[in-house]
Amino acid sequence: MERKLNITAKNERIDDFLKRLSQEAGCVFSYSPSAIDVTKSISGKFSNQPLREILENVFENQVEIKQKGNYVILSPKSSLDKGVVVSGYVVDETTKKGIRDVTIYDPITLKSTNTDEFGFFELTVKNPSLEEVELVINKRDYTDTLVVNDINNPFQKILLKTSQVDMEEIGKTIAKPLKDFWLWTKNSVGFTNLENVSDTIHRGFQMSIIPFVGTNRKLSGNVVNDYSLNILGGFSGGTNKLEFGGLFNLNKGNVKSVQVAGLLNQVSGTVKGIQLAGLSNAVLDSVNAGQVAGLVNFNKGNVKGFQLAGLMNLVASDFGGFQLAGLANYTNREVKGVQMASLLNVGRNVKGTQIGLFNYADSLQGAQIGLISFVRKGYHQVEIGSDEMLPLNVSLRSGTRSFYNMLFAGMRTNNSDSTTWAFGYGIGISPSLGKKTALNIELSSQQLNKGNVSALNLVNRLYIGMEFRLARKIHFYAGPSINLRVFDSSYNDHPLLFTYTNPTIISENSVPSENLATQFWIGGRAGFRFF
Repeated sequence: MERKLNITAKNERIDDFLKRLSQEAGCVFSYSPSAIDVTKSISGKFSNQPLREILENVFENQVEIKQKGNYVILSPKSSLDKGVVVSGYVVDETTKKGIRDVTIYDPITLKSTNTDEFGFFELTVKNPSLEEVELVINKRDYTDTLVVNDINNPFQKILLKTSQVDMEEIGKTIAKPLKDFWLWTKNSVGFTNLENVSDTIHRGFQMSIIPFVGTNRKLSGNVVNDYSLNILGGFSGGTNKLEFGGLFNLNKGNVKSVQVAGLLNQVSGTVKGIQLAGLSNAVLDSVNAGQVAGLVNFNKGNVKGFQLAGLMNLVASDFGGFQLAGLANYTNREVKGVQMASLLNVGRNVKGTQIGLFNYADSLQGAQIGLISFVRKGYHQVEIGSDEMLPLNVSLRSGTRSFYNMLFAGMRTNNSDSTTWAFGYGIGISPSLGKKTALNIELSSQQLNKGNVSALNLVNRLYIGMEFRLARKIHFYAGPSINLRVFDSSYNDHPLLFTYTNPTIISENSVPSENLATQFWIGGRAGFRFF
């Protein structure tokens, strides 16, 4: 059908012409003389034209042409009530060669098709009451074209002009790595239409079963909907008000208001409103919304709002608001607000609070609360000192002077084989009083043990002291402390509180029903800090 031929006819009967044409084309024509009038005479010169185009001209677009093996079957076209069949070739205006994968669609019904490897297309348009049919022709790197077809002459040869390609604008379109995820295959019809059609179409409502199988058909990636219902999943140009997907929602553009999916929401543009997903929300642009996901929220752009995730929140840019995750929060740049996770919080420049087992920030204006908290450009000291209970204590202090965390341990050798030791955690502040002096206010709690940890024996302490800089990265500290011991009164093998000092116990109380007792005294601490 696409073999190009050179043949001439002059007042020649059609049936005689078909015999010569079959010899030139190397095919056999099959038709019913009672259905097709082949007694008419034709004249014409056909130069370097495909067999299909020659036949369309000979029969004046009134014959349906099909190929089966070596046979070319000719039959009358069906009546108009079934629609207008528009067909033809799309060719490059300069090279005169057919262009494959061109998108042709009806802007009213959104029914579409694509050209084959020879540039041929065929599209049925259900507009029998109209005298003319409008089709939109789109191809990447070519100028968009609007074609108006006379329904009495539906075979067309359409010339497309090349257009200048703006590489910067192409780079701003939907991120290429995600196209393969959004579309079943890179060579799918929907993908071709997405690249070819630059126009954005608006619809009030759409429904789809899977991507490209729905009311917006194969142009769904170019349609922005107010309301969108995806039975299993869908792909659209964007959503203005509400989108619901049984499994997933995929959007090339922006999403506003509400988006709900059983598994996944993925948006290439911005999101304003709320996203709810059973597994994951993924957004490539900025978010000004609330995101709730069973596992992960991922955002490439800036985020303002709140994020709740069963596993992890990931933000590649800035975050402002509240992050809560079952495992971890990670923000690559600035955090303004609160990060709370059971295991790990990470932010570059944090202006707010991090609460988790482990916290990390490059810089911090606020507080970190956790077992291990580290600020790269913050306050870090190693402390070695003594108190009234233990002659040797070592502490790691990390955070900022406005709020830091302490991990510490201490020990005391006994005359017996056992060793008294302690471990604990605390928080504190250290405002500067001068160039070489600072005030320390600290709250801490430590478990005091003899041998193994056998029973409750907590010493809770409020310390207020002074710190003096002796040299660069060397400091001396000293100050009094108020201590409250809470211990298990039913256990008889607690270590002695004091062996080398003798503070006075100011008060003692017990709660026999709970097997608890308390002791209160005033003590002190002193030692050196480094770094």
